[in-house]
Amino acid sequence: MKERLLQFIWQEKYFQLNNLVLESGEQLIIRDPGTWNHDQGPDFLNARILLDGTTWAGNVEIHVKSSQWYQHRHQTDPSYNNVILHVVWENDAPRLSASLPTLVLQDRVSAILLERYEQLMQSGGQLVCQEWLPDITNDYWANWKQQLILERIQRKAKDLLNLYKSCNHNWNDASWCWMARYMGSVVNGDFFEQVAKSLPSRIMARHKDQVIQLEALLLGQANLLKESNPDPYVQLLQREYQYLQHKYQLPELHGRMQKLRMRPTAFPEVRLAQLAMLWHQQGMFSRSWLEAEKLPDIARTLDITANDFWHYHFTLDEASPYQPKHTGEELIQQLLINVIIPYQYAAGVYQQQPALQQKAINWLSSLPAERNALIKQWQRAGATSETALESQALIELKKYYCEARRCLDCSIGRYLLKEPHHT
Repeated sequence: MKERLLQFIWQEKYFQLNNLVLESGEQLIIRDPGTWNHDQGPDFLNARILLDGTTWAGNVEIHVKSSQWYQHRHQTDPSYNNVILHVVWENDAPRLSASLPTLVLQDRVSAILLERYEQLMQSGGQLVCQEWLPDITNDYWANWKQQLILERIQRKAKDLLNLYKSCNHNWNDASWCWMARYMGSVVNGDFFEQVAKSLPSRIMARHKDQVIQLEALLLGQANLLKESNPDPYVQLLQREYQYLQHKYQLPELHGRMQKLRMRPTAFPEVRLAQLAMLWHQQGMFSRSWLEAEKLPDIARTLDITANDFWHYHFTLDEASPYQPKHTGEELIQQLLINVIIPYQYAAGVYQQQPALQQKAINWLSSLPAERNALIKQWQRAGATSETALESQALIELKKYYCEARRCLDCSIGRYLLKEPHHT
C-alpha cells in the first residue's frame, strides 16, 4: 500500500462507509473528507465528521502505518494540532489511537480496486492502461482532453513568461529565443536558445537586410565556423562572423550541435540557415503574431527557403544533390503548435485578455492532428485525435501522466479504479 493510493481512497471515499468504527470504539460518519492539501501540513483540510453524534471540523492526516505519526514528528508540529482524524491502513501504534481518533481502512477497501491499481503500476506497456481504453466513452475522453490541453498550454505559457522575465522583460527577445528553441527541436533546443540569447533581437534586426550576415551570426555563435573550409561561401561567412563577433563583443558559447537519429533536412546547420532567412524576410517575429486574425496568415510567413548555398548542402563541409531547404508543412505545423499558439495564449495571460487565450485554443482546434509515432500508438490503443488540440492533449497525457505513472491524478486512471468491474 502506498500513501498516495490511500489519499486517493479517502478523497473519493472508495471504501465501505457503513458502520464505521474508530479504534477507540466510537461511531464515525464522514460528512466531508476535506480538501486535499498539496502543501506542507495535514493531508486534508477543513474536513467534517460526526463522532458518536458530535460534529467535529478540522484536518485529516493519512498514513500507511499509524506509527508514521511519530516518525514524521507530527506530535511536535503545531500544524497538526487541529487533526481530528488519523486515517491509516494499518494500526501499529495502539497507544496513539487511544488519544488520536484513528480509522483503519485495511478491511474496508475492495480487493479488485487494489488489484487494478497494481496492474496499472506494474504494466510493462508504454501506455499503462491501453487494454482497458475501449471501455472509456467518447464524452469522458473529450472532457479529459479539454483539461489536458489547458494544462499543456498553460505550462508552455508559463515557460514563455519566465523566458520573458529572463530576457529583461523584452518581448522581442523572448519571442526570438522561443522560436529558436523550437527550430532546434528536442535535440538541440536548449543550445539554439543559448545562441538566440547571445544575439539579442536588436542585433539581428540591424542586419535584417543582409542574410549572409545573419547566417554568419547564427552559425558562428553555434560554433560551426571554426574549422578551415575551402568553400568560398563558408570562408565569406567566417570573415563576416569574425568582424561581427569583434564588433558586438559576442560571448563564446560552450556546446555543440547534435544530429542523433536526425534527418538531413533537420540538421542544425539547415535550421539555422532557415532562421536567418526568417529574420531576413520577416524581421521581429512577435509583431505580426498578435495582429493576425487567421492562423494561415502566420503559416505563410513561416513558409521560407534557406539561402541558395543550402540548395546543395546539408552541412557546411560537404556538397549534396540539389534540394531547396524549405521549412515544409510538418515543420510549419510544429511551429504553429509550439511557438505561435502558446505565444498568443501567454500574451493573453500577460495582458489579462481572455479573448486572446480563447483565440489560441480556437487556433489549436483548427489544425489537423499531428501524425507522429506517439499519436499512432494512441490510435492503435483506441484513442483517436482529429485536431491538434486532441493530439496535444494525448502528448500531455503520455508525457506527464503515463510515463510518471500518475494514474491517480489521471481522469482515465481514476475512472478505471472507480469502475474496476470494467475488464
